[in-house]
Amino acid sequence: MIRFIFENHSSEITTPMSNTSIQTLSFIFDNETDHLLLHQIAEDGPLKRKHSGIKGNIGLSEDINSSAIRSIQDASGLKISEAVLRGAVKVVWDESQTSAIYFVYESALFSGELENKLTGRLIWVDILNIFNLQMEGVVQEIMPNLLDGESFFEGTVHLSDSDEVISSDIRICNTI
Repeated sequence: MIRFIFENHSSEITTPMSNTSIQTLSFIFDNETDHLLLHQIAEDGPLKRKHSGIKGNIGLSEDINSSAIRSIQDASGLKISEAVLRGAVKVVWDESQTSAIYFVYESALFSGELENKLTGRLIWVDILNIFNLQMEGVVQEIMPNLLDGESFFEGTVHLSDSDEVISSDIRICNTI
């Protein structure tokens, strides 16, 4: 926080968060078997063993959709022919004052054999068992909207640095 003093009056101005990233968060559905491909995180820390989608960085010369498709292919070896934008979610880690904006994509149009190219493991999970898993905080908050298969959603999720949900405001904007 920055404090300015003018003629014996003080005023506080909050500076924007530093370290904001823009990423894709993608999910692959197998509609024939009712399974969802998830990434079980292996890195040490609060996310260890939690499940997430496939995250990807957006290259400077890439559009966001192409970035999502490339990230899925790079992580899984699966060839993606189409990815659909399902939502946009801002995640704020209050303690560290960092944030990320995730463009959430899904695809059910894929081919090839699954290869695990990430640290951790990629696993197909039966959709009926999805809520029995430990999920990353943001994924836990968006999963009900993602599984409805129809809505576009947006909102903000505040997390602690230990990945506990402090608050969440995910809204449905319209139906596809």
